[in-house]
Amino acid sequence: MSAFRVVLFAGRLLGSSGSLARSSAGLSAARNRLYNDRLPSAQGVLAQAPARFCTTEEKKTPWTDVTYDELKALIKSGHVQLIDVREPEEIENTGLLPGAINIPLNKLHIYMKLPPDEFKEKFGVEKPEDNNMILHCLGGIRSRGALAITQALGHTRARHYIGGYAEWNEKQQG
Repeated sequence: MSAFRVVLFAGRLLGSSGSLARSSAGLSAARNRLYNDRLPSAQGVLAQAPARFCTTEEKKTPWTDVTYDELKALIKSGHVQLIDVREPEEIENTGLLPGAINIPLNKLHIYMKLPPDEFKEKFGVEKPEDNNMILHCLGGIRSRGALAITQALGHTRARHYIGGYAEWNEKQQG
């Protein structure tokens, strides 16, 4: 989305007429009307918003998202490589899931490009294959971003744990 559309869209959501956005973008009135007609109204956007936060099961997609029970079975089988994309400081306070390695989200694109031998030297494990890589974070938000990064790098079968460390810890203790 262009910067103009973002400014105009934000203006609509905030209830402004968008005239400031149009004048600062320096576009003609005809072109402004064209963009306005393509943008959804604030009411339309809000009508599509969920009434409450989704639970783990409600936000599950067919194959990219892994649930707690699925992850537990995969860890038990030993056929999975978990990658925690949280910052090292967060992990110091909470710990890692069993068998996970830490690759912070802001470095994921660098380390996933390493050759397999350099990856093993750096992290002490084999570089994960597409079908056994599961990304996670604290609550499933950053891991979804990490999933997009790994898929863009060619790991098209990578998945992510939607509950994150918070759900894992809660279910392990309870």
